[in-house]
Amino acid sequence: MVPIASQQSNPARLALCDCATHSGSLEGAWWPKSTDLRTELPDLVAILSLSIGAVYRVVYGPAMWPHAPSRIIRGKAQISVDPYSMLASDTIFLIGTHSRDAVLYLVPPSSREDVVHPVAARGVHRDPADERGHAAAIGHLLRGFRQPSDAMN
Repeated sequence: MVPIASQQSNPARLALCDCATHSGSLEGAWWPKSTDLRTELPDLVAILSLSIGAVYRVVYGPAMWPHAPSRIIRGKAQISVDPYSMLASDTIFLIGTHSRDAVLYLVPPSSREDVVHPVAARGVHRDPADERGHAAAIGHLLRGFRQPSDAMN
């Protein structure tokens, strides 16, 4: 278990869009500083809880996260953190109360800042006629800029 906020809390690096492909969903991209879900997840959950209600479950692709807790505690609530090998390794799924959820594309931690910011901004303002979800659109844009060392496991 991991406490929801650390002593040195760093803000999660997010690009969010409310133009999700289905009702009650929030899509975007998350650029964690490392591949250690134990340290990265608490701040993300705290921020997304403001948009999707209290997060009660997180589902992730295990290839990206070698150090993942099975749950984290926020106040008196326990949040399940579950690996799911069928989920794309470059996405994370957070399920909140109020019938809302969030699907985030994972920007590799090693990605260069000068590439991530313009691409993420472009993804936030994507064409609403684009049938792909926001996370998929940002992922598609960033894949064109990736260096071989940026590839996820």
